[in-house]
Amino acid sequence: MKKLSLILLIICLFNNYVNARNNVQEPYPKLTIGLEWGYIVSLNSIYHYNFYAPEGFRVDEKGSRWGFTSNADMYLNVGCNLTPEWNLSLYIGYAGVGDYHKILPISIRGTRYFGTDLTQDRWFAFADAGSGICLKTPVQEILTAKIGAGYEMSLSKDTKLNFIVAARSTYTHPGIQFDDHRIPMKNTNRNNAIVSALSFGLGLTF
Repeated sequence: MKKLSLILLIICLFNNYVNARNNVQEPYPKLTIGLEWGYIVSLNSIYHYNFYAPEGFRVDEKGSRWGFTSNADMYLNVGCNLTPEWNLSLYIGYAGVGDYHKILPISIRGTRYFGTDLTQDRWFAFADAGSGICLKTPVQEILTAKIGAGYEMSLSKDTKLNFIVAARSTYTHPGIQFDDHRIPMKNTNRNNAIVSALSFGLGLTF
């Protein structure tokens, strides 16, 4: 969390430094702020559980589950246009992960735009990665990764509407149920899962 906050501070300070040094109106906006909403379809979960059952014996379970689970996510982002074609942004959000739990992800996203005219519609591709926490007791850290593409409609030089599709993966720590019993963390040695999903979203950038 502290590292990501430091990165955001550096981006903002760099933006202010460039504006002050040039002392002219920038040919394109440097600082970006945005909102993003999405619909997530989780497709696969690879899990590994190791725990002690209520009866006292140890259980080790590994497997893969296929199926469709729907969730939603939303993000706030702030970043910097390094050039008219490249943007680096910090994303903070709220999302569901399969049928496990909700998470608060924080990630850094790099976006490549195809076209330098900010007044025109254009395609883009992006990749992001980060961390965060899963909202269950006890709180545990998660890891996220995402690659995607989209189409940007230019509403003005500063305001954009984005249509986004992405493939995503989340490494998380679900709660364990065994024979209708919830296994407490003190009896859990491992509760790892990797959830793969597709997402479809809309974004507004200012």
